[in-house]
Amino acid sequence: MKTKILKFGMPLMAFLLAIVFAFATEKSTPIEENALVTGYIMTSAGCASAPKDCSENGVPVCKFNGRSIYKTPDCHDFLYEWLQ
Repeated sequence: MKTKILKFGMPLMAFLLAIVFAFATEKSTPIEENALVTGYIMTSAGCASAPKDCSENGVPVCKFNGRSIYKTPDCHDFLYEWLQ
């Protein structure tokens, strides 16, 4: 009786665990992709740090006082509004 359980039960348990672990894994995005970034706005004196944090990906362009917020200090590459 014990050998019958071992011969049938052990492979069955291994197979079921393989199925469970195959579906239990989930690809998650790295934290860096979801992190908020302080950007830069174009002023009359050049690019200045903006007091608003924005996301690096999204749909609407991030704005502060009607001005677009940029990703780099040379005011290139827009940042986007952070949406949940």
